Amino acid sequence: MLESAETPLEVPGVDPASIVWEDEIWVLARHDAGDRLGLTLHHREPEALGQLSDDHASQLGRIGNRLVRIIENLPDAGAVSLGRNPDVHAKLYFEVADVADDRLHEIAVKLSNWGGSARA
Repeated sequence: MLESAETPLEVPGVDPASIVWEDEIWVLARHDAGDRLGLTLHHREPEALGQLSDDHASQLGRIGNRLVRIIENLPDAGAVSLGRNPDVHAKLYFEVADVADDRLHEIAVKLSNWGGSARA
């Protein structure tokens, strides 16, 4: 796992300043969703959703489920909308209303309790 003092590894198309959480395989970054909180879970390697190894596909499901639980349990949060983008890098999008950016640190810390490093 990455230590919090390490420099984030570069991910194509991801602004390092937008990174909320990361581990060796996945990066969670903020994306613009207008008045909603928008987060994208990026796979570091060029593997599309249908090409993910069984291990990486399982990780995607576990991390995605954890994120939904974390976000939906925040005060005033509604249901999380999920989406995916066909790309050479697997990506899963999360968007929710009524969650402010100041909750990013809390989301990152709760996710890092299962592994990886909080960046927000």
